[in-house]
Amino acid sequence: ACTLPGSQKAAMRIYQIIVLAVVTGTLLPVWLHHDAHHVWNIHQMGLAFFLWLNSIICFWEICLFLKIDLIEEEYGRFLLEYEGRELDRIKDYFFTKVPFTKILAPSTWSQIWSSYALFDASYANRRSYGFFIDIGNGFSAIVPSLLFLYGMTFHFMSARVLGFIGLLSCYQMWYGTLIYYVSYVKNKRHEGKLTLINGIVVALLNSPWFTFAVWGMWAAVQMIVSDSYEVFLR
Repeated sequence: ACTLPGSQKAAMRIYQIIVLAVVTGTLLPVWLHHDAHHVWNIHQMGLAFFLWLNSIICFWEICLFLKIDLIEEEYGRFLLEYEGRELDRIKDYFFTKVPFTKILAPSTWSQIWSSYALFDASYANRRSYGFFIDIGNGFSAIVPSLLFLYGMTFHFMSARVLGFIGLLSCYQMWYGTLIYYVSYVKNKRHEGKLTLINGIVVALLNSPWFTFAVWGMWAAVQMIVSDSYEVFLR
């Protein structure tokens, strides 16, 4: 495994950072919810995972916007270096060691996109739909996601208002994912690749923004109709 330049001492591998961030960021609001309301609620727990995951992805998508020049350059290099063994590139990236000082650096996360671009080149193309739908999600969805994530517990606005915020945000994510799938197939970006790669790397990795977004829309509708947080309290 490689180490990002800039420090001799590496702190953590990429996969360790991601696992720690997802687990910690999910467990914190779940614990706070139980502490405040003395209930383990499956809807709150499921959406806590999804909304926090989306917040992390939003950060990565902002990095996509900030580092598209670097991503295009990296993609061109990886295309030659990993021809015919694209999954090796994913493995190499996730085992890369990152110094503590670079954990939040946009250049650290640019390789998420230049690596994924080996399966869908639109992410190394600033003129593509994939590029714009993701940077759009990054800048527009991070605040609503965090509001809904902690609003389920702390009720700092009316349930109906937060429900509308959640409904619009989750619909945006669901619709964007649906159109991404259609664009991917319609433009035949899957041709010439193994079905297993398509299924795991493209369909499966994007599936939470299709399935969990429906869950979020359902919960938001319950909040709007009842103007209460009861859906998260039973």
